[in-house]
Amino acid sequence: MLHYANIWEINIKYCEQMLKISVLVDNEPGRGLFGEWGLSIYAEYGKTKILFDADTNPSVLDYNAGKLEIDLSKLDFAVLSHYHYDHTGGFKLVGEVAPSLTVYVPPGPGHELEELGLKPVVVEKTVEVFKGVYVIGPLEAWKDFYEIALAIKLEGKGLVLLVGCSHPGVDKIALKAQKDTGNRVYHVIGGFHGPSKETLDKLAEIATYISASHCSGNSAKNYLSRKYSEKYREVRTGTIIEY
Repeated sequence: MLHYANIWEINIKYCEQMLKISVLVDNEPGRGLFGEWGLSIYAEYGKTKILFDADTNPSVLDYNAGKLEIDLSKLDFAVLSHYHYDHTGGFKLVGEVAPSLTVYVPPGPGHELEELGLKPVVVEKTVEVFKGVYVIGPLEAWKDFYEIALAIKLEGKGLVLLVGCSHPGVDKIALKAQKDTGNRVYHVIGGFHGPSKETLDKLAEIATYISASHCSGNSAKNYLSRKYSEKYREVRTGTIIEY
């Protein structure tokens, strides 16, 4: 069963779950937390701690992580979906608190992360980096610009798929995740980059649950909430989802 709540509305008592997703930063603020144009999501899968993207501003990431009682120095690894400032900015903080941390990245300027004291590992194809944890991609959005995604397998349900901006198309990313891992997509969360209705319709055929955030836009959110109310789950800064 998917336990879903916004932390600023419900005081969640933590108990060990197979997978716990925390939205550290999103465009939409949460009560007592900063929101800004950017995205960062924290995933705790058993004892494995993962950061997906790192927002725009190190100080915002640091503040929200502290409020949510997430210790970024304890990360096992991170994933950078693509090289845009609103996903890379907070890695300055990560390099300070977790030096030499492995960061899975798409083809691109990895030296930027090396200069921050991190260890970028370029993803050339979908890879299982930990049992049940996959880095999906890379997919080419335009010439020589690539994006990757993070997928975590839930037994009996499928993949929880985290996406950054989905420049190549969120439906294409979901299909690739499904094809490369042999698992259906249970829940897709992240930025969809102002998708068309056709793209959202295709995504709804693939995923059981959908959570549009960051660059998705209000039109996409409204369309999903109206047409696919049984699938759509709102997320924003501070949202916690336990599976």
